[in-house]
Amino acid sequence: MRIKPRAGDFVVIAVIVISAVLLAVSFYQKNSIEKTAIILQNGTVLDTVRLDRLEGLYTLDYEGEYPGTIEAENGKIRFAHAECPDQVCVNTGWISRPGQIAVCLPAGVMIRIEGIDADGSDVDIIIK
Repeated sequence: MRIKPRAGDFVVIAVIVISAVLLAVSFYQKNSIEKTAIILQNGTVLDTVRLDRLEGLYTLDYEGEYPGTIEAENGKIRFAHAECPDQVCVNTGWISRPGQIAVCLPAGVMIRIEGIDADGSDVDIIIK
């Protein structure tokens, strides 16, 4: 038995697609002049890195049950290496825009990028 789509089915699909697009647009934040990466492990700040002022490669090794390495270059940052079993953090790749976050859940490490726009307005994201 084959079920035929009805007009209401297309309305539901359209509502879902429009909602997804609106949600994606609401999370978008434009790039900023000043970008700062906050690196936290279990709620404690390990380091704060001004990404817009980096010249050359910056590395930070973190310890714990699943140690790893974070790399940053001019304007971007990533998990370069991690001993965690799933490697999702490493596969996230580079992040470079204010509001973006990379997390290694097993290690409890989070990288969050905050920024200030050219007009001086704060465009960071609040995480609780």
